[in-house]
Amino acid sequence: MSNWITANEAALIEQAASLITATAYRAVAERGRFTLVLSGGKTPKRVYEKLARGVHEGLLRQFGCTLPVHARRSAHDREAVTLPWPETFLFQGDERYVPTSHPDSNFRMVRETIMRHACIRRDNLFRMPVESGDPEADALRYESLLRGVFRRGGTGTSTGFPDFDLVMLGLGRDGHTASLFPGDGRALNERERWVIAVNAPLAEPPGIRLTLTLPVINHAKTVMFLVPSERSELARSIHEGKRPDLPAGMVIPIHGQPRWFVADPEQEIVHP
Repeated sequence: MSNWITANEAALIEQAASLITATAYRAVAERGRFTLVLSGGKTPKRVYEKLARGVHEGLLRQFGCTLPVHARRSAHDREAVTLPWPETFLFQGDERYVPTSHPDSNFRMVRETIMRHACIRRDNLFRMPVESGDPEADALRYESLLRGVFRRGGTGTSTGFPDFDLVMLGLGRDGHTASLFPGDGRALNERERWVIAVNAPLAEPPGIRLTLTLPVINHAKTVMFLVPSERSELARSIHEGKRPDLPAGMVIPIHGQPRWFVADPEQEIVHP
């Protein structure tokens, strides 16, 4: 399976959701749980809705997935398979420092997509805190929570970073990913912290954010980018190694290349 997949938007959503679902069942079979980092922004919304409603088994085979007999079937379509929700643990890759009721809240989008249509235990969802009024303290609080989760789970890497099963990422028009922005040397050069607070005055919307750091992203077992069609050329240049200066170009996972899912309304699924 290629690391570069392009398709019209509807097909791309099916493909992306299928990779996530296949990865989930493999992780549960091997380690008893699936740890998924969710991307913020608008692009992944339809993928989250698809994960909640399920994907068809035939698509899962494209990603080498052999489903167990007890695979969870969708309540909306008995031919569709959903994530193994009891064994799935959801985390945030970044968050705008706004109340969870705010239209710009990434968590609000998760709540209105995945949580509205899927049965998820509260203990399986790890939200970035934004309540204290102190972003640095909240970043440390989330990092402490993650350290506890991975310590209890008995997983992690030899370098001390967590080994999430899959990290979803978006791509901003300026080449940012998660809430790691061009020119933010402090954030991009961080090598010890797992979670940091950043000030992003040029972001859309501007403001304070919490984000996972590059070492955490790069230690994930699988990293996938989900990119809208208007950024396909930027994605291609990063994929080809031409923009290592951009935050997205600094995503170099230790377990292999990222998977790129890039929307192109003019094409069917292609694997260059």
